[in-house]
Amino acid sequence: MQFVLEKDHKNSLFEQAYYQLLTALHMGKVRPGDRLPSVRQVARRNNINLKTAFAIYKRLQDEGYVTLRTGSGAFVSDVDEANLEQAYCLSIFKTIRSNVAEAARLKVAPREYAKLVQGFVNKSRLKSARVAVVECNEEQINIFAHDIETKVGIVVYPLLLSGIESPNRRIMTTLSRADYIATTHFHFKEVKSLVAKHQKKLLQLSLNPAFVPAIIEAARRGPVAMLVSNADYFPAFRESLLQTGTPTAVVGRISAADHTDLDRARFLAARARTVYVSPIANPQLRELHAVGTEELKFDSTLSGESLEMLEAVVLFSPSRS
Repeated sequence: MQFVLEKDHKNSLFEQAYYQLLTALHMGKVRPGDRLPSVRQVARRNNINLKTAFAIYKRLQDEGYVTLRTGSGAFVSDVDEANLEQAYCLSIFKTIRSNVAEAARLKVAPREYAKLVQGFVNKSRLKSARVAVVECNEEQINIFAHDIETKVGIVVYPLLLSGIESPNRRIMTTLSRADYIATTHFHFKEVKSLVAKHQKKLLQLSLNPAFVPAIIEAARRGPVAMLVSNADYFPAFRESLLQTGTPTAVVGRISAADHTDLDRARFLAARARTVYVSPIANPQLRELHAVGTEELKFDSTLSGESLEMLEAVVLFSPSRS
């Protein structure tokens, strides 16, 4: 097993390691005698110093769950089953008590908190929610829709900003059906004024903070080909890079093509050192770049915080209008 320790977690590093080991033991994922990650591995993986990692193992040894063998490493101790069951149940009890207390500080009564947890588990509100995503180009609204639908499970209505500036009947109907409207901070004020009369909750989305820096860093090393579903966004993208101080020579190494122009996509991919393929583009584009070419991949184009925020609002906001 691997310990995943978060410095800003409400539980101490030791408590996190303790609960993770206890759970693994209870579920049979580790057994007495199994070797655990070394002190150095725990320190490196979790970005903590060696002294802290050793202190965690030392305390786990004092609690009877770990055996430290000089020169050999750390091993799971032979824990009595009755004591393990008691410790596991006590850990669950303490976790629930802590969460209920934290909810009380947020003015959420225990029964209401139980309902919220049930809603979080069954995701029932997500299944019926509808969100209209507004952006200025086809690539972004469709890739945002893809992120939200696949990562959160909410139905998305992609709408171009130009469409809601002069909405036709179809767009007006779409906006009326949506429970929420979402856009990036770049267009937030503009969209807010345009959709005010619809009286919908307006949510602000943000890009994956690693996306643009990764493109720029790749362009510092050599040509970058962005193979996408629709390249109309690219002139504005280039301009935004220049306006934020990216050197002209670096921006000049970035080019884009979409799946409606396979010849251009093939040409750019052949000369690129790095390729980015949009997850909503024709999969055929992924086959164009040469062996040895670096491919940039991201879990999502939207930030994880944006996706979590959207899920949280849908699950826990008092109403949808």
